[in-house]
Amino acid sequence: MAKVLAFINYKGGVAKTTSAYHIGCWLAGRKEKRVLLIDIDPQTNLTFLCASVGDWERRKRNPGTILRMYKRYVDGTPIDTKRYIWQEPIRLRDRRRHPRVHLIPCDIDLIGEDVATGSIVGVHPSMAKLKEQAVSVLRDRQFLCRVIDEVGSDYDYIIIDCPPNLYLMTQNALLASDYYIVTAIPDHLSTIGLNTLHRKVREMDKMLNSAATLAGRHQARCAELGGILFVRVRIGGQVMTNAHSNKMAEVRSTFEDKCFDTHTTELIGYTEAAANSLPVWLHDSENARRATKKQEYPKVVDELLERF
Repeated sequence: MAKVLAFINYKGGVAKTTSAYHIGCWLAGRKEKRVLLIDIDPQTNLTFLCASVGDWERRKRNPGTILRMYKRYVDGTPIDTKRYIWQEPIRLRDRRRHPRVHLIPCDIDLIGEDVATGSIVGVHPSMAKLKEQAVSVLRDRQFLCRVIDEVGSDYDYIIIDCPPNLYLMTQNALLASDYYIVTAIPDHLSTIGLNTLHRKVREMDKMLNSAATLAGRHQARCAELGGILFVRVRIGGQVMTNAHSNKMAEVRSTFEDKCFDTHTTELIGYTEAAANSLPVWLHDSENARRATKKQEYPKVVDELLERF
């Protein structure tokens, strides 16, 4: 069964999608792992890193995106996950496809489906009604569990790119994953919510366990914090700037062994490669080659394999 990792942060613009993409591509291309990327962020950036807008529009029409899968789940019809998996969507420059990377693409229209929230707090007229509410709370958050149950044995790693919030679809990802990984630029705004995020996930875990007990179901477990990955670390000359170095030390003192030893730096090569829907080591610009020589994401993947 696949190891499932959710990439998340409250704040946008923290290389969450870039990290999910490069980690998935390196696992598949160089470590020969079978990788499924699941894009649940309505911004659809992970999807557009993998494929052109034109290819996505055709895919959206038939067979559809994760939005169609979700509506089937809500309607109580079979999801038929394999039908919606986009096999090897990344086109390489020599017309080949990137091997072993599959994708469930997102949809900009998912944003209207991602705001429902339910809980088991409040006044209920009877135990039966309370149990009914608990069943509903669990069902709202088990869509991705169902998806992974249907295809998890086909992959070594499933990587979920989450939106920068803790709305319903992100809660689905946390319930379906083994670990969640937080990407963070080592500055005040990118790290200020780390403690809050960690606390909210624990609170969600307790709420869902209570719902499972009331519903007479097996224990519902949220993902464990798998690590904090520092990204876009600023380098002055050959050394890290004091501001970023100090912030990394501060976060490490709070989260101890949860912080990755490896990190990525602020390099334009990643942006140029993204504009061409390629991982940085497969793009041929001078900046991309410079970024490739640093071997940042390969080192992150090596540490990730050791951690999990």
